[in-house]
Amino acid sequence: MKKDEILEMSRKENAGKHDEREMAAFGTASRVGMLVGGILCAVLVILSEFLFKVNEIGLVAWLVYFAMQGSHHITLYTKLKVHKHLVYGIVALAFAIAFAVTRCVVTLG
Repeated sequence: MKKDEILEMSRKENAGKHDEREMAAFGTASRVGMLVGGILCAVLVILSEFLFKVNEIGLVAWLVYFAMQGSHHITLYTKLKVHKHLVYGIVALAFAIAFAVTRCVVTLG
């Protein structure tokens, strides 16, 4: 089999799949997005406490952030089967639930 034939077969076999460079870019984008989300949540907490005087904004921001982190780690666990991702995911989702419960208590109380 010639080099060109092998390359053509490989292209057909991998059509529609992401290569390693694209996967690395997706990973970097995911980490940057999570970092920006965390920073935005911290800014929202500070603004809600000192500027708006509405504590619920901060609670909702952290609820969303920890839900994102938890689902991210649970997805990594299902794909990679690395147990630390399962633990991080459960802890993050527990924090999300805690912020949701606190938000309900503040609203109803």
